[in-house]
Amino acid sequence: MENYCFACGPSNPYGLKLKIEIEPGGKSYVEFIPKREYEGYPGIMHGGITSTILDEIMVYACKSYGEDVVTAKIEVRFLKPVPIGKKLIARGKVVEKKGRAFITEGEITGEDGTLLAKAKGTFFPIKLG
Repeated sequence: MENYCFACGPSNPYGLKLKIEIEPGGKSYVEFIPKREYEGYPGIMHGGITSTILDEIMVYACKSYGEDVVTAKIEVRFLKPVPIGKKLIARGKVVEKKGRAFITEGEITGEDGTLLAKAKGTFFPIKLG
């Protein structure tokens, strides 16, 4: 099956092509260097792209439970400008499971550990295919 997902799909020529690792216990991780194509203001990643990465990293945290999920709600906090062309790290984790819902957190940091953006989200399982 072709994976054309904008955030993680290798088949999408315009996508981010994130190679997210799923870790046990409801966690996910990715390192990436954003390209200039994803710039908002000069040298700064567009806020919509930042939000997309946070959304995707939290989706992958849910996948560690063997579930495909869709976003019900996401709240993003932009703490510092997210630089273009520098190594960034995104982490996601499931903090609670409420009935069918996954309650998650995500963050993007610089290579030095500086917190640049963070998010909270709610996700629900979906049957694909």
